[in-house]
Amino acid sequence: MLSPQVLSKGDHYTVLRPDRLTTTEGRQITHIPLAAVQEVRPDGDKALLVVLTDGATRRLPGGNAYATSAFLTALTAALPEQRDPAGSALVTTEESGGIIKVWQVWTGGAAFLAACVAYVWWTGSAHGEVMGLAAFGGLFGVIIGGPCTLAVFLSIKNRVILRRRGITVAAARHYHPNGKRASWYKFTDTHGNEHSTGYGSNRLTEEIHVVYDAENTRLNAAVEPLFSTVLKHSFGGAVSLAILALGLWGVLAPYL
Repeated sequence: MLSPQVLSKGDHYTVLRPDRLTTTEGRQITHIPLAAVQEVRPDGDKALLVVLTDGATRRLPGGNAYATSAFLTALTAALPEQRDPAGSALVTTEESGGIIKVWQVWTGGAAFLAACVAYVWWTGSAHGEVMGLAAFGGLFGVIIGGPCTLAVFLSIKNRVILRRRGITVAAARHYHPNGKRASWYKFTDTHGNEHSTGYGSNRLTEEIHVVYDAENTRLNAAVEPLFSTVLKHSFGGAVSLAILALGLWGVLAPYL
Protein backbone atom coordinates (compact mmCIF):
# COMPACT_ATOMS: atom_id res chain seq x y z
CA MET A 1 0.00 0.00 0.00
CA LEU A 2 1.44 3.34 -1.05
CA SER A 3 1.75 6.10 1.53
CA PRO A 4 -0.57 9.11 1.08
CA GLN A 5 1.13 11.85 -0.93
CA VAL A 6 1.58 15.28 0.62
CA LEU A 7 1.87 18.54 -1.32
CA SER A 8 3.38 21.21 0.89
CA LYS A 9 4.89 24.65 0.92
CA GLY A 10 5.64 26.45 4.16
CA ASP A 11 2.70 26.18 6.57
CA HIS A 12 0.34 25.05 3.81
CA TYR A 13 0.12 21.33 3.05
CA THR A 14 -2.42 18.98 1.50
CA VAL A 15 -2.69 15.23 2.11
CA LEU A 16 -4.30 12.96 -0.50
CA ARG A 17 -6.52 10.52 1.42
CA PRO A 18 -8.43 7.60 -0.19
CA ASP A 19 -11.68 9.60 -0.26
CA ARG A 20 -10.71 13.25 0.28
CA LEU A 21 -8.11 15.99 0.27
CA THR A 22 -7.14 17.34 3.67
CA THR A 23 -5.61 20.81 3.48
CA THR A 24 -4.02 22.45 6.51
CA GLU A 25 -3.10 26.12 6.60
CA GLY A 26 -2.24 27.55 9.99
CA ARG A 27 -4.96 26.45 12.41
CA GLN A 28 -7.56 25.81 9.68
CA ILE A 29 -8.10 22.29 8.33
CA THR A 30 -10.21 21.86 5.19
CA HIS A 31 -11.63 18.55 3.96
CA ILE A 32 -12.52 18.28 0.26
CA PRO A 33 -14.24 15.02 -0.77
CA LEU A 34 -12.83 13.64 -4.00
CA ALA A 35 -16.40 13.28 -5.25
CA ALA A 36 -16.68 17.09 -5.13
CA VAL A 37 -13.65 17.58 -7.43
CA GLN A 38 -14.38 18.02 -11.13
CA GLU A 39 -10.78 18.28 -12.33
CA VAL A 40 -7.27 19.22 -11.31
CA ARG A 41 -4.93 21.24 -13.49
CA PRO A 42 -1.47 22.80 -13.09
CA ASP A 43 -1.22 26.40 -11.96
CA GLY A 44 2.37 27.06 -12.97
CA ASP A 45 5.11 24.56 -12.19
CA LYS A 46 4.71 24.50 -8.41
CA ALA A 47 0.98 24.70 -7.75
CA LEU A 48 -2.29 22.97 -8.62
CA LEU A 49 -5.77 24.36 -9.19
CA VAL A 50 -8.58 22.14 -7.93
CA VAL A 51 -11.87 22.83 -9.73
CA LEU A 52 -14.94 21.69 -7.79
CA THR A 53 -18.10 20.40 -9.44
CA ASP A 54 -19.90 23.70 -8.82
CA GLY A 55 -17.13 25.73 -10.47
CA ALA A 56 -15.38 26.93 -7.30
CA THR A 57 -11.60 26.60 -7.24
CA ARG A 58 -8.93 25.88 -4.64
CA ARG A 59 -5.23 26.55 -5.14
CA LEU A 60 -2.75 24.05 -3.70
CA PRO A 61 0.86 25.34 -3.54
CA GLY A 62 3.76 22.91 -3.77
CA GLY A 63 7.42 23.04 -2.89
CA ASN A 64 8.89 21.92 -6.23
CA ALA A 65 7.82 20.91 -9.72
CA TYR A 66 8.54 17.19 -9.23
CA ALA A 67 6.36 16.88 -6.12
CA THR A 68 3.60 18.91 -7.74
CA SER A 69 3.60 16.76 -10.88
CA ALA A 70 3.54 13.53 -8.86
CA PHE A 71 0.68 14.83 -6.73
CA LEU A 72 -1.27 15.84 -9.86
CA THR A 73 -0.87 12.34 -11.29
CA ALA A 74 -1.91 10.63 -8.06
CA LEU A 75 -4.88 12.93 -7.47
CA THR A 76 -6.16 12.61 -11.04
CA ALA A 77 -5.99 8.82 -10.80
CA ALA A 78 -7.84 8.87 -7.46
CA LEU A 79 -10.85 10.88 -8.66
CA PRO A 80 -13.99 8.74 -8.70
CA GLU A 81 -16.14 8.22 -11.78
CA GLN A 82 -19.28 9.42 -10.01
CA ARG A 83 -19.08 13.09 -8.96
CA ASP A 84 -21.38 15.08 -6.71
CA PRO A 85 -22.59 18.39 -8.21
CA ALA A 86 -22.89 19.94 -4.74
CA GLY A 87 -19.21 20.91 -4.91
CA SER A 88 -18.41 23.55 -2.28
CA ALA A 89 -21.34 22.47 -0.12
CA LEU A 90 -19.47 19.24 0.64
CA VAL A 91 -16.31 21.04 1.77
CA THR A 92 -15.91 21.23 5.54
CA THR A 93 -13.49 23.19 7.72
CA GLU A 94 -12.38 22.89 11.32
CA GLU A 95 -9.97 24.60 13.68
CA SER A 96 -6.95 22.76 15.04
CA GLY A 97 -5.01 23.57 18.16
CA GLY A 98 -2.31 26.22 18.28
CA ILE A 99 0.75 25.57 16.10
CA ILE A 100 4.12 27.19 15.64
CA LYS A 101 4.39 28.63 12.15
CA VAL A 102 7.52 28.54 10.01
CA TRP A 103 7.93 32.33 10.09
CA GLN A 104 7.74 32.26 13.89
CA VAL A 105 10.54 29.69 14.03
CA TRP A 106 12.72 31.75 11.68
CA THR A 107 11.94 34.97 13.56
CA GLY A 108 12.74 33.40 16.90
CA GLY A 109 15.99 31.92 15.56
CA ALA A 110 17.04 35.23 14.02
CA ALA A 111 16.25 37.08 17.25
CA PHE A 112 18.26 34.58 19.29
CA LEU A 113 21.22 34.81 16.90
CA ALA A 114 21.07 38.61 17.00
CA ALA A 115 21.04 38.54 20.80
CA CYS A 116 24.09 36.25 20.86
CA VAL A 117 26.02 38.47 18.44
CA ALA A 118 25.09 41.57 20.44
CA TYR A 119 26.19 39.94 23.68
CA VAL A 120 29.57 38.89 22.29
CA TRP A 121 30.12 42.31 20.72
CA TRP A 122 29.19 44.13 23.93
CA THR A 123 31.39 41.86 26.07
CA GLY A 124 34.35 42.33 23.75
CA SER A 125 33.87 46.09 23.65
CA ALA A 126 33.47 46.49 27.41
CA HIS A 127 35.90 43.87 28.72
CA GLY A 128 38.43 43.28 25.96
CA GLU A 129 38.91 40.80 23.14
CA VAL A 130 39.88 37.91 25.43
CA MET A 131 36.62 38.11 27.35
CA GLY A 132 34.75 38.52 24.08
CA LEU A 133 36.23 35.25 22.84
CA ALA A 134 35.40 33.61 26.17
CA ALA A 135 31.78 34.74 25.81
CA PHE A 136 31.70 33.46 22.23
CA GLY A 137 32.95 30.02 23.25
CA GLY A 138 30.71 30.03 26.31
CA LEU A 139 27.62 30.54 24.20
CA PHE A 140 28.46 27.44 22.18
CA GLY A 141 28.91 25.52 25.43
CA VAL A 142 25.50 26.60 26.70
CA ILE A 143 23.79 25.91 23.37
CA ILE A 144 25.29 22.41 23.18
CA GLY A 145 25.49 21.50 26.86
CA GLY A 146 22.00 22.70 27.79
CA PRO A 147 19.99 20.48 25.41
CA CYS A 148 22.34 17.53 26.00
CA THR A 149 21.89 17.80 29.76
CA LEU A 150 18.12 18.01 29.34
CA ALA A 151 18.17 14.97 27.02
CA VAL A 152 20.11 12.91 29.58
CA PHE A 153 17.73 13.99 32.35
CA LEU A 154 14.67 13.01 30.29
CA SER A 155 16.26 9.69 29.37
CA ILE A 156 16.92 8.93 33.05
CA LYS A 157 13.35 9.93 33.89
CA ASN A 158 11.99 7.60 31.19
CA ARG A 159 14.15 4.72 32.39
CA VAL A 160 12.85 5.22 35.95
CA ILE A 161 9.27 5.15 34.64
CA LEU A 162 9.95 1.97 32.66
CA ARG A 163 11.61 0.41 35.68
CA ARG A 164 8.54 1.14 37.80
CA ARG A 165 5.68 0.20 35.44
CA GLY A 166 7.25 -1.25 32.30
CA ILE A 167 6.04 -4.38 30.49
CA THR A 168 8.67 -6.39 28.65
CA VAL A 169 7.93 -8.07 25.32
CA ALA A 170 9.91 -9.62 22.48
CA ALA A 171 10.19 -7.35 19.44
CA ALA A 172 10.78 -8.90 16.02
CA ARG A 173 12.93 -7.50 13.25
CA HIS A 174 10.79 -5.80 10.61
CA TYR A 175 11.15 -6.64 6.91
CA HIS A 176 10.07 -4.54 3.94
CA PRO A 177 7.62 -6.06 1.39
CA ASN A 178 10.55 -6.63 -0.99
CA GLY A 179 12.26 -8.78 1.63
CA LYS A 180 14.89 -6.23 2.61
CA ARG A 181 15.64 -6.12 6.32
CA ALA A 182 14.60 -2.91 8.06
CA SER A 183 16.65 -1.13 10.73
CA TRP A 184 13.91 -1.27 13.36
CA TYR A 185 11.90 -3.78 15.35
CA LYS A 186 8.14 -4.15 15.86
CA PHE A 187 6.14 -5.35 18.83
CA THR A 188 2.50 -5.61 19.91
CA ASP A 189 1.25 -4.38 23.28
CA THR A 190 -1.31 -6.11 25.51
CA HIS A 191 -4.15 -4.28 23.74
CA GLY A 192 -3.14 -5.62 20.33
CA ASN A 193 -1.69 -2.32 19.06
CA GLU A 194 1.48 -2.59 16.97
CA HIS A 195 4.45 -0.32 17.65
CA SER A 196 7.93 0.11 16.20
CA THR A 197 11.13 0.99 17.98
CA GLY A 198 14.49 2.21 16.71
CA TYR A 199 16.31 0.82 19.72
CA GLY A 200 18.73 -1.91 18.75
CA SER A 201 18.80 -0.88 15.08
CA ASN A 202 22.52 -1.65 15.01
CA ARG A 203 21.98 -5.21 16.19
CA LEU A 204 22.04 -8.24 13.91
CA THR A 205 19.60 -10.41 15.88
CA GLU A 206 16.11 -11.18 14.65
CA GLU A 207 14.60 -10.43 18.05
CA ILE A 208 15.26 -8.08 20.96
CA HIS A 209 13.49 -7.49 24.26
CA VAL A 210 11.68 -4.18 24.59
CA VAL A 211 10.09 -2.67 27.67
CA TYR A 212 7.22 -0.22 27.26
CA ASP A 213 5.24 1.95 29.65
CA ALA A 214 1.92 0.33 30.57
CA GLU A 215 0.25 3.77 30.73
CA ASN A 216 1.95 5.28 27.67
CA THR A 217 2.90 2.65 25.09
CA ARG A 218 4.73 5.24 22.97
CA LEU A 219 7.44 5.27 25.66
CA ASN A 220 9.65 2.24 25.13
CA ALA A 221 13.28 1.19 25.19
CA ALA A 222 15.40 -1.85 24.53
CA VAL A 223 16.14 -3.94 27.60
CA GLU A 224 19.81 -3.68 28.56
CA PRO A 225 21.88 -4.56 31.65
CA LEU A 226 21.55 -2.15 34.58
CA PHE A 227 25.33 -1.64 34.61
CA SER A 228 25.29 -0.56 30.96
CA THR A 229 22.38 1.85 31.54
CA VAL A 230 24.02 3.43 34.60
CA LEU A 231 27.40 3.75 32.88
CA LYS A 232 25.90 5.28 29.73
CA HIS A 233 23.83 7.86 31.57
CA SER A 234 26.56 8.68 34.07
CA PHE A 235 29.09 9.32 31.33
CA GLY A 236 26.63 11.25 29.17
CA GLY A 237 25.43 13.31 32.13
CA ALA A 238 28.96 14.12 33.28
CA VAL A 239 30.09 15.24 29.82
CA SER A 240 26.92 17.29 29.24
CA LEU A 241 27.16 19.00 32.61
CA ALA A 242 30.85 19.73 32.08
CA ILE A 243 30.16 21.37 28.71
CA LEU A 244 27.28 23.34 30.20
CA ALA A 245 29.38 24.46 33.20
CA LEU A 246 32.23 25.62 30.98
CA GLY A 247 29.76 27.41 28.76
CA LEU A 248 28.16 29.21 31.70
CA TRP A 249 31.60 30.18 33.01
CA GLY A 250 32.53 31.63 29.62
CA VAL A 251 29.28 33.59 29.41
CA LEU A 252 29.30 34.90 32.98
CA ALA A 253 33.05 35.25 33.69
CA PRO A 254 33.35 38.84 32.35
CA TYR A 255 30.68 39.99 34.80
CA LEU A 256 31.71 38.05 37.92
